Amino acid sequence: MAQSQIYPILDGSLTGTKISGEHSISPSKVLSPLKIDYSYFLNETTKKRKPSELRELSKLAEKLPPGSIKLGVGVPNVQTFPFKGFEVELASGENIKLNQNELAAALQYLPSIGYTPLINKLKEIQEQYHGVQNWKIKSIMITSGAQEGLAKAVDMCMRQGDCVIMPDPTYTGAIDLFKLYDAEILGIKQDSRGVKVKDLENALLLRKNGNLKIPKLIYLNPTASNPCGNTISTYRKREIYRLACEYNFLILEDDPYYYLNFENKNPISFMSLDTEGRVLRFDSLSKIMSSGLRIGFVTGPSNLLRQMEYHMSTSSMHTSSLSQVLVYKLLSRWDNEGLISHFMRVKEFYKHKRDYMLQTVKKYLSDLAEWQDPCGGMFLWLKVIGLSDTRRLVTSRCLEKNVIFAPGYALAIDTKKPSPFIRISFSIASPSEVDLGISLLADAIREELQLS
Repeated sequence: MAQSQIYPILDGSLTGTKISGEHSISPSKVLSPLKIDYSYFLNETTKKRKPSELRELSKLAEKLPPGSIKLGVGVPNVQTFPFKGFEVELASGENIKLNQNELAAALQYLPSIGYTPLINKLKEIQEQYHGVQNWKIKSIMITSGAQEGLAKAVDMCMRQGDCVIMPDPTYTGAIDLFKLYDAEILGIKQDSRGVKVKDLENALLLRKNGNLKIPKLIYLNPTASNPCGNTISTYRKREIYRLACEYNFLILEDDPYYYLNFENKNPISFMSLDTEGRVLRFDSLSKIMSSGLRIGFVTGPSNLLRQMEYHMSTSSMHTSSLSQVLVYKLLSRWDNEGLISHFMRVKEFYKHKRDYMLQTVKKYLSDLAEWQDPCGGMFLWLKVIGLSDTRRLVTSRCLEKNVIFAPGYALAIDTKKPSPFIRISFSIASPSEVDLGISLLADAIREELQLS
């Protein structure tokens, strides 16, 4: 795919952008006040959380003019730190150097919600890709990767034994969060266009007619999902949002592969469709910038993010100051054009990786497996023909050949059920490793089929 075919769904500059065609959203609806009773979604522990009075002071101190005398905040003096400067070299050969004020911020505590300049920059990016947002009633919180934001959202809402809706199969990191609450997981099957909305609607109707508790949350990994590599269609997103309004549940939009989709246009997000304040969107820079920086961010109703901030203030306090300041500096250096150019390069890199993987599985596995081409991300979801369960194939036979895959059962809602699927990652392996690994998988499948 040529770089010119990969572009944002919006036209115009970072601020004041307009969405055209099927992506149009009424500004009046986007900017309308939210009228949801968010207390319904909060568990008892969350309702007990209160703002840390001293942590609140850090917000006030941040707004004071230069030269103000700060005698009330208990933070260490940066002059005692063994760092004088910070400079990094980019892959382009350019250098980024933090000035004195930026270095001071990078070495010091920050407000739990995050570094204000970075938050403002991320607001611009969100509006570029997801439409105009009303920042009077919505906000952004920086987290240590999208996973921390997701964990705090689950901890905010879940009670023991609550029911939650999830795709099946799905990201195991999300399943594990809900299992801590002994959740009743309502798994919804998927196809190439994502979760099957009719199945979801039928499941909700059955619960309603059976006087069973309606889930308060649906977890979705909507773009190039892990593990299936599918993207929920715009039509299905609209239908899922309609059901969220009808049955009064929140949408946890965990979208770390949004910027790694290989389609001609970026997908319509649930956040861009949200007119009632039902979406908590989790973004991550791990896949497109650096996983080690641990920068993710949550966008959603301020009422909910405020509760998550209370939790942050008594746990990790805030995401790494150095990482936040460095990312802000980089985004400021790139500006809009540089950011899009970087996204294009990363997409092209992974698209070539995917194409080679597909070429290789077609070469070795065309008579042994079935698959659908992933539309982005890092994974190929493959079904072995004639094998009801890949557990022994992956965990024993393939390991004996020194090749590692993820067995399908490990990504299912019920991990005890047999699964004929395998998840193959194409993100890291070299072409020669892919060729050898898939050929070894073919040998292993044939050996396993002889025993079945």
